[in-house]
Amino acid sequence: MVKVLLTGATGSIGGAVLEQCLAHPDISTVVAFARRKLPDKFTSDPKLHVEIMKDFSIWSEELLGPHRDAAAMIWAMGDYVGSENVTLQYPLAFQNAFINIRTQSSSGEKLPFIHVHLSGKLSVQDQSQSLYFMQNSRKLKVWKTVYNYEERKLAERYRPWFHLYVVRPGGVLRDKGWTASLQELVMGRSWSVRARELSAYMVYLALGGEESGAVIMNERIVEKGRELVGLYAWA
Repeated sequence: MVKVLLTGATGSIGGAVLEQCLAHPDISTVVAFARRKLPDKFTSDPKLHVEIMKDFSIWSEELLGPHRDAAAMIWAMGDYVGSENVTLQYPLAFQNAFINIRTQSSSGEKLPFIHVHLSGKLSVQDQSQSLYFMQNSRKLKVWKTVYNYEERKLAERYRPWFHLYVVRPGGVLRDKGWTASLQELVMGRSWSVRARELSAYMVYLALGGEESGAVIMNERIVEKGRELVGLYAWA
């Protein structure tokens, strides 16, 4: 039984992740960091603990200390405008603060920790590259690209106990309805994923599911996500 940390629970994807975490038999506690109260359908579950935060750039020892025993963080916070704070500063602030707390004792470095970060497929690794195609929308991914680079450096430094997965889905669709089915048909498997499949896959990674690489693209997310949804009641 493990404790899982979560951001973005007030959003549609983060909410789906939260629902599956609460239903998972191997998760004893879910700690959601949020700016506002979560819906009653979640807060009535005794497995959920909510930490209300005003500033996600500040992760004090008082806040994180009680959760140093967590097995994973699922970072599902995001925006649609490419904010530097949301996509770069906030997650790096968390990682640095959590690593600092864990490394204060030798026992902290013996406990594995998995950071699952929800990113986006259209970010580019080389920002000097010409971006005439879909320039505006892709430029919004600049901070995600910088963050992905910085977090991967951080993860390398603190191996073997700190593990990182960057999940990069295409378009995230609703789970039901003919509109979603049509969008899925038009976009194809490489460019779309159902919200339930995506959230199930992130929970799978947080609980130690293995992958060959740190960056996972949409096709693999769909493949494994559908398998999980078909096999397990929690998904």
